[in-house]
Amino acid sequence: MKQENNLDTETIRAFRRSLRALEREIGLVLEKETDCCGVSVAQCHFLLETEERNNTSLTELSQALSLDVSTLSRTADSLYGAGYIRREADPENRRKVSIGLTKTGKAKVDSIHHVCDDSYRSLFAYIDKEKWATVLEAVRLLADAMRRKRLEEGTPCCSRATPPKPHGDRR
Repeated sequence: MKQENNLDTETIRAFRRSLRALEREIGLVLEKETDCCGVSVAQCHFLLETEERNNTSLTELSQALSLDVSTLSRTADSLYGAGYIRREADPENRRKVSIGLTKTGKAKVDSIHHVCDDSYRSLFAYIDKEKWATVLEAVRLLADAMRRKRLEEGTPCCSRATPPKPHGDRR
């Protein structure tokens, strides 16, 4: 349920600054983690989501990852070529293809989990133990709110605003 929002501009901008910093840090961490695991960030997310869903379809994965099927198809092709995923036609619906991890794919996912679990376990050493539950809850709440906003509003906020024209622009 969407609630009334009375946050002042200064608070919103401080929140946005923090989000930008968080986005940069997450990007750096993901790049490092996936590099040492030998996959791209997109491939990593695909593999982890495939593990969670086991015998899924590209359509289901595209919904879970909020990506276009054609974009995801290219990632699937690269993972199939590397031997990380298998594709099996559904005997009852020839148009549906089931995707799952191969033994090599499962080993890759286990490696990703090992690297990432260690990395984030180490991160929590920089947070007071009493705050761990707060951090976990805040991240979950923020991710859920962002997903709900995207699904309800359909477009990013910046696409609806018309930026002011620069000074001297006579168009």
